Amino acid sequence: MSEPGQNPSGIRLRPRFGMVLTVIVAGLAVVALATFIVVGDPWGMLLHGWGVVLTAFAVWLLFWAPSVTIAEHAVIVDNPVRRVTIPWSAIERIDTRWSLRLYTRTGSITAWSAPAPSRYAMMRVSKSELRGLPESTYGPGDSVGLGDLPESESGLVAYYVRRRWEQLRDEGALTESAPPTTQWLWWRVAVLGALVAATVAGFLLP
Repeated sequence: MSEPGQNPSGIRLRPRFGMVLTVIVAGLAVVALATFIVVGDPWGMLLHGWGVVLTAFAVWLLFWAPSVTIAEHAVIVDNPVRRVTIPWSAIERIDTRWSLRLYTRTGSITAWSAPAPSRYAMMRVSKSELRGLPESTYGPGDSVGLGDLPESESGLVAYYVRRRWEQLRDEGALTESAPPTTQWLWWRVAVLGALVAATVAGFLLP
């Protein structure tokens, strides 16, 4: 998970692996498109370059675009084609068994960008790293679940969510409950569909 990034709406977190992968694929896509120009094949780029762009966009959509923003009044879960804004007062439970999942009275919201680590991650964690976490992190006997390990993608996001949620709870600021709101990111779907159509057309044309 990348270090928290500041933006006007709060602290945004996204996986470092996804960011690195996106940059690498984007670089390879630029090289591939440039190769068509270097070899003097603009028609080939017009026909088959769309597949290169599609690959780069799909990697961005799956690995860079998803994020979780810790804002003042809500948690914003940005998944590939859907953005859910969850007011702090709507959160009833925070789970990290498979990935970060926020439970509300109307259902649960899973964060695409915060999957839980593999079982081998526990072997690399020292006891000192498990001290000082938000109190709602701990289970019976001060146990910490695999998905709550602070160095994992799900654990780091859960740490920030729990810390802010507990602060508001202790201040008595979670009394008014508002339901989560969903925004479908149709422009991403439209771009993806257009690139798929262009790619297929490029392969079908002579």
